[in-house]
Amino acid sequence: MPGHKRFAFNVIMNWIAMAVGMVVPFFLTPLVVHHLGPTGYGIWILAASTVSYLTLLDLGLRSAIIRFVSKADAQGNIEDAKKAIQATLWFRILVAAAIIVLSLVLAALFPYLFKFPPDLQRAAQITVLMCSLGVAVSMISGVFGAVLNAIQRFDVLSTIGMVQVIARAGGVVVILLTGHGLVTLAYWELAVALLSGAAFFGAALKLYPPCRVRVKRPDVATLKMIWSYSFTMFIIVIASQIVFSTDNMVVGAFLSVGLVTFYAIGGSLTVYSQQIVSSLSTTFTPMASGFEATGKLAELRRLLIRGTQASLALALPISLALFFRGKTFIGLWMGPSYSQISGTVLQILLISQFFTVANITASNIMFAIGKHKAVAKIAAIEAALNLGLSILLVKTIGIYGVAWGTSISMPIVHLIFWPRYVRKVLGIPVLQYLWEGWGKIALCSLPYAAVCALADRHWHPASKTMFFAQILVTLPVYFACIVFVFRKEAREQLRKWQQSRLVRATA
Repeated sequence: MPGHKRFAFNVIMNWIAMAVGMVVPFFLTPLVVHHLGPTGYGIWILAASTVSYLTLLDLGLRSAIIRFVSKADAQGNIEDAKKAIQATLWFRILVAAAIIVLSLVLAALFPYLFKFPPDLQRAAQITVLMCSLGVAVSMISGVFGAVLNAIQRFDVLSTIGMVQVIARAGGVVVILLTGHGLVTLAYWELAVALLSGAAFFGAALKLYPPCRVRVKRPDVATLKMIWSYSFTMFIIVIASQIVFSTDNMVVGAFLSVGLVTFYAIGGSLTVYSQQIVSSLSTTFTPMASGFEATGKLAELRRLLIRGTQASLALALPISLALFFRGKTFIGLWMGPSYSQISGTVLQILLISQFFTVANITASNIMFAIGKHKAVAKIAAIEAALNLGLSILLVKTIGIYGVAWGTSISMPIVHLIFWPRYVRKVLGIPVLQYLWEGWGKIALCSLPYAAVCALADRHWHPASKTMFFAQILVTLPVYFACIVFVFRKEAREQLRKWQQSRLVRATA
């Protein structure tokens, strides 16, 4: 399949998987919250947030294997790809064994970390234990998922991901409707991890034969090569974990388990909207690695600008609709009691999300070309600032202070660091990056923002269906602005498409 067609196919498959990953939890979350209650759901969220720190033991190896396998594949160097896979698999098996031991310790300490009701402490321990064991399984199977990413088989990754989401959701519905609770949900989570891990393993072996390696200690040179890249990624992963996964834990530790549910509802909507961008931006990493391996600097620059524009173009209409109409939507989705608190948390977090999305393409490109040491340093600063502000502000303004800790720290770091770093590495002037990458799309979004604000003030939906219908009715305003601002680029792309069709017809 030609490169541009493969890219388009990958993006479409990622979007389909993303849609499934968003729609299923959208309908599933109210069922889970209402059956488990705010406290039970809070325990589930805290278990997931706590266990997510075990993924830090990956030590950046997933990014390393994507980097080295995609580069070796682009250069036709199969032996280097095999060495990278073998070394990563060997190391991750050791890490998985360590996670199994840590999971037992974590389960024993879990009731002492948060204020759980006495009758739910045992259920909380089993929940965190099963989720931890699921991480151990994913640690091994993730090697093969990373290989599929490196060879740009996002169609297979998306298919497995969709089946995993649907299977998990089907099991959750059956478990809750038959009267079972947290413990059974935790066992099912582990079962889904085992099944999806087997699927990644089988698919990678079939599609990329170099995956058929023996598990043995790799040579020192290979370990050094991988570690020099993965350690820097490890720092970035730690920082990201603090920024995106600590908020729920701060709420649970300083406020109450019940308030975690209110915070998680607002936070989950920002995650859903960011998944749309991630489904596009993840395809940039192996592409950028291939461009770098073949010396195509102009293609890297073009990928950065166009990728940034595409990421913001996808994210902004969703973010603006949620910012101005999020409270209304949460009231229809989860119930009026969650509307005010969760909606305000959502609005605060959406401020920071703009900067995350604006630089997500730049981040993926830097990871792909091995220019991520400076990114690790600035990510550590951002994480420390974020956590410090969240802890400070939660004591003064409560649950909203945790969200403001994120939304104050992120714009400061992203505005100071990223435009200058892009200029240094890729030679794109700061003003060009800000205007071409950020400014044009932001300009397109202003009329749509006004429409969303007016619609929420004067157009009150009676159901979720009517709410989404209103969104569809107002979206043409945004698309019209996009077409007007980018009319020159649109004409150029149309001209190239017509020329390519003429060439094919002549041939």
